[in-house]
Amino acid sequence: MKWTKRLFIILVVFLAVIGLPFLIPLNTYIPEIEKQAGEKLHEPVKIGSLRFSLVPLPHVALQGITIGAQQEVRIASIKVSPNLSSLISSVKILRNIELDTVYIRADMLGKMPVWFKSEGGPQAVRIEKIGLNHVTLESPSMALPLFSVAVNLNSDGDLKNVLLASDDGKLKLDATPVSGSDFDLKLTAQQWRFPVGPPLQFDMLNITGAVDSEALRLRDIDGKLYGGTLKGAAELNWKSGWRFSGDLKGQRVALKSLLPLFNSKARVSGQLNAKARFSMNARTASRLADSPNVDGDFSIHNGVLHGFDLARAAQPIKTKEVRGGQTEFDEFSGIFSLAGKDIRLRRLNISSGVLNANGDVDISPSRQLGGKVYVEVKKGISLVSVPLRVSGTLQDPVLFPTGAAVTGAVVGTAILGPGAGTSLGVQAADKLESWFGGKKK
Repeated sequence: MKWTKRLFIILVVFLAVIGLPFLIPLNTYIPEIEKQAGEKLHEPVKIGSLRFSLVPLPHVALQGITIGAQQEVRIASIKVSPNLSSLISSVKILRNIELDTVYIRADMLGKMPVWFKSEGGPQAVRIEKIGLNHVTLESPSMALPLFSVAVNLNSDGDLKNVLLASDDGKLKLDATPVSGSDFDLKLTAQQWRFPVGPPLQFDMLNITGAVDSEALRLRDIDGKLYGGTLKGAAELNWKSGWRFSGDLKGQRVALKSLLPLFNSKARVSGQLNAKARFSMNARTASRLADSPNVDGDFSIHNGVLHGFDLARAAQPIKTKEVRGGQTEFDEFSGIFSLAGKDIRLRRLNISSGVLNANGDVDISPSRQLGGKVYVEVKKGISLVSVPLRVSGTLQDPVLFPTGAAVTGAVVGTAILGPGAGTSLGVQAADKLESWFGGKKK
């Protein structure tokens, strides 16, 4: 009968392990846990249920947790795993607290650093690690993928570092506290899409910076995208209102892939080199992009200007405006400024084998074009220079010689003949128009 006795003992132990969680009425502890957690987090805390289990390792499981007056944080489950040997010590050690399926509203993020701050004095409970799995961050201005977070704490219960990684493995962020609420940041990403503004796709992105109670400072931005590189620095400051500013430098970026992210009908292709300084100010973060101020310079190499046939438009004796076509160029350069939704392009220069053009163009908020471009076209041994009015829209640009240019071309051709006479007549008329109050645009 020994085997019967052994089987009975095994059965009793098995039933104890399985049944013990149901014999201990842990739900009676929920109100006290909610009270203590609320005092620590400075937010109301609610818990749906609480149970204890011995398998696979002893732990306490909480279900249906919410934090915040409006449930700004929701957690499907929390598993708390204690260090069993510490239960008889004065300081109880929790090896790991694991949160699964977490929802966080973005406006709660600013309150979270206080949650991990030590209150001083002897600690009755010390936490070594907190893990958050499958986190959703809800923000009206960002589209973030699911991610997971590991929060590591030191022997005093203070924050050691925070490691964040997207569930798809494309993004990693390491935040290490320096002092108080100051953190050093290091971000690495591969094949990652920027969550704010145009969905820029980075092949690689490395950022180092810092964040404190007043600002996020990105000291070094180093990325690869669309065949080129992006470098720079930026700062987001919220001490008094919101301000976003910085400097960026791009090299050898393929405009054919980049521009459709900003405008579905891109008007230029080629490899872009550019430098830009930008600043944005607003009362709230969501309004920062409403009134941007950007200025800088650019050069585009080995490209095509679509919708503008400068060579065909540079025929001074014309009766019809020129629409459509394209202009191939070796280099297209200039300086630019963006104030709100108004764009100004200055010192424009386009050069190719037989053509050179320079001038200024404005783009209104409604995408209307206005400006004047001087086009020089080499024809045989002569060089014809024609001033062109630029009008129409980005989608349907219009080019036409100025009225003075047409008149001068007709007179010059009649007096001196086509070619040199035409060119001299155009130049003389344009000078007279400038001297006697003619507009440059």
